[in-house]
Amino acid sequence: MKNKRWRWIFTGTCLLLAMLLLFKVRSILGPFFLAFLLAYLLNPLVVVLERHKISRKRSILIVFGMIIAIMITIVFLVLPILYNELSKLAVILPNAIQQFTERVDGLREQFKATGLPSRVALVLDEHLGQGEVIIANRLKLFLDNLPKVLSTATLYILSPVIAIYFLADWKGLGVHFNRMVPQRWRMEWRRLWQDINHVIRQFVRGDLVVAVIVGILIGIGVKLVGMEYGLLIGLICGIFDLIPYFGPVIGAVPAILLALTHSPAMAIKVGLIILIVQQLEGSIISPKLMGDSVGLHPLWVVFALLAGGELVGFWGMLLAVPVAAVIRVVFNHIYFRLVSTKV
Repeated sequence: MKNKRWRWIFTGTCLLLAMLLLFKVRSILGPFFLAFLLAYLLNPLVVVLERHKISRKRSILIVFGMIIAIMITIVFLVLPILYNELSKLAVILPNAIQQFTERVDGLREQFKATGLPSRVALVLDEHLGQGEVIIANRLKLFLDNLPKVLSTATLYILSPVIAIYFLADWKGLGVHFNRMVPQRWRMEWRRLWQDINHVIRQFVRGDLVVAVIVGILIGIGVKLVGMEYGLLIGLICGIFDLIPYFGPVIGAVPAILLALTHSPAMAIKVGLIILIVQQLEGSIISPKLMGDSVGLHPLWVVFALLAGGELVGFWGMLLAVPVAAVIRVVFNHIYFRLVSTKV
């Protein structure tokens, strides 16, 4: 009993010190988390190649060679188009902001000319002014933080290199992690991890593939109706499509605002394209590729999205559904372990 107590004290102390160390160096943990995520997503491809009698090292090289080829293709084909669209947007954006300001001022004058009570007109005028200030402040904050974001992003260049080391010793990492779990809990832990792994892979295979398809379809659609920023709009809509229910609406707002810089008629066309693609996603694409990918009730999905957005913002909404699905899996295991067997 004494040895067991000291063992728990030693383990707890090590965990506390490890958490303290991770907290102190949290600013450099991002590349490691991204590298682990890359290794986790790429490991199935490596395993498939291993089944064809290819060594693990060669399999890793083949997978990363494919990724490098895809990245080179993106750099040479996609990035110039995206850069061109952003350059055009940077040219017309000041004029668009000026037009927006003029329209806000025009609305103020219209409110004053409608004969509304002075108090009501004053409140409306104040809120229009506040909205203009909020938009200007958000734009200024984005531009001020852009150099910092770009400098931080350079640190993530190390992630693919770290991911190679993770992949090379993936089986060894699994063995070491299993040894950290007490012997009597290892079988239960393996079942739990298999279920968590299944949920995460369902989400990745389902939502990510659907988001890519939606982004491509919207990009092609808005390009066909004559919109200049097809790639940018497709990218925006594809990213926000990862957020269930709210994502398509949130992604449509900047897309339509971009179209408004062209003309109101173009904004209507872009809105219709987005609506048509979302209908195709809901009726054809998602049922074929996903089904019920994470097994959550719609009410829990909405709650998870709102909670994630409240706690972490955009990233919270983006990761809310897979995190909620993992929590559901853990809760089910705890329930059947502690409650169900006694009922």
